[in-house]
Amino acid sequence: MTSDLRSSSEVLYHNATMRKSLTAFATIAIFTAGYVTLFYKKNSFDIIKHKIAITRDGSIAIRNEPKSLVYDDGVPVFPYTPSNYSSHPGIFNYFSPYEQRFPNYKLTYGFQKTMPYNNHIPTNKQICFVHVGKAGGSTIGCSLGFSLHCSEKGQVIPNSFLPVLTTHTFHRGVYDCQDDAAYFLFVVRDPLARIMSAFNYDRPQEGAKLSSKQLFHSKEFYLDCPFWTLEEVAQNGLLNAEGATSKTCQKRAKSAIIGTGQFVPHIFFNYQYYYEFIPHKSNILVIRNEHIVDDYNGIEHLLGGYDDVMNPSLLPENNVHNKNATDLYLSDESKVVLCQALCNEIQFYKKILLAAVNLMEEDFFVSMEELKSSCPIEAMSDDCDEDEPDITEKIRERKFC
Repeated sequence: MTSDLRSSSEVLYHNATMRKSLTAFATIAIFTAGYVTLFYKKNSFDIIKHKIAITRDGSIAIRNEPKSLVYDDGVPVFPYTPSNYSSHPGIFNYFSPYEQRFPNYKLTYGFQKTMPYNNHIPTNKQICFVHVGKAGGSTIGCSLGFSLHCSEKGQVIPNSFLPVLTTHTFHRGVYDCQDDAAYFLFVVRDPLARIMSAFNYDRPQEGAKLSSKQLFHSKEFYLDCPFWTLEEVAQNGLLNAEGATSKTCQKRAKSAIIGTGQFVPHIFFNYQYYYEFIPHKSNILVIRNEHIVDDYNGIEHLLGGYDDVMNPSLLPENNVHNKNATDLYLSDESKVVLCQALCNEIQFYKKILLAAVNLMEEDFFVSMEELKSSCPIEAMSDDCDEDEPDITEKIRERKFC
C-alpha cells in the first residue's frame, strides 16, 4: 500500500507542476500523507482542484483554492506604512496575555514591537507569530515589526497588512498569544537543516565562561560528551561507531535530537512542541524558509493586500554566524541516522505544511521534493520505527506553570 501511495503522490506532483490537463471524464482521488486530493473534470483545459484535509480534531473538511482572509466586518485595519503608524502616539498600548497570566514576568525585548500596536484589532482577527528557532523566524519576525536583533542590518517593515495583524508571538516557553487568535503563523524549514543550524548556534564558544543556566543546557552535552559537531553526535552518539561513547552520552544524543532532552534549546523546542502546544483546532499559516518571498506575498494577498510587497532586499540577515566546513559537514551515513532519529519530527513538519490554509498541494510536494535531498526515506513515508515522543509534561510545565 505504501508504494502505491508514493507512486500516486509522484503522479500528482508532476501533473501539478507541469500543469497538464486530464483528458478522461473521471474523478481521481489520491490519498497521501493524511489528506485526499480530488480532481474533478470540468473540461479538457480546466481542472478544479479540491483538497480534503484531515483537520486537527480528526474530522474531514473539503478545502478549495485558498479564500481571501481579508477582514470585511468593519475592523479598522490598514496596511503598515510609516505614515499610517507614525502619527498615533497613544497606540503603543500593548496587551500581553503572558504577562496577564504571570504578573511577575515582563516580556523581553524580542517579544515587543518596534512599530505601533493597533489595539483596535479584536482577538479573533489577530495572528500569532509562532517563532520556531533556526527556521528563519528572526528574519520574518523583523519584517513583522518585532524587536529581534534587527538593528545589525536595519529593520525594514514591508508596507503590508501582515505586520499589523500579527500582534503577538510564541517562542520557546513564552506563549504570548490568545487561544482564539484567528491564525497561527509558522515559519518552517527543512528539519535536518534546522537542527544543523540550531546545534551550531547553541554550541558554546570555545573559551567562553558559561553561566549556570548555560551549563545546564550545554556543558553535559557539548563538553562532557564527544559532541562538538553534529557529525560527532551522529557518529559517536547515535551510531557509537568507535564503541567508546558512554551509555549516558548515547542517551543524551538521542534525547537531544528527538526533543526530549533539554541539551540544545533550539532543538528541544521543535515542530512537535509548537504544533501540540497551540489550541487543537487552530488555523495555521506557513512561511517556508526556502520560499519566504513567495509565501509572504501569498499570505499578504489572502489578507487583501498586494502580492509583491516582499522582496529579498527587504529581508534582514539575523543570527548569522560564520561556521567552518567541519561544523557544516555531514557524511551520508550520518545523514541517514539523523533522519531516522528525526522521523517523527519530520512527520510534524508535514502536518504543519498540510494544515496551512495558504498552501496548496503543489507547495507541499515541492517541499517534499526538497526534503528528499536530505531525508529521502522520511520525505516519502509517514511510517516511523518509533512512536511519537510523549511531550505532555514538557508542554504542561510551560503552559500552566
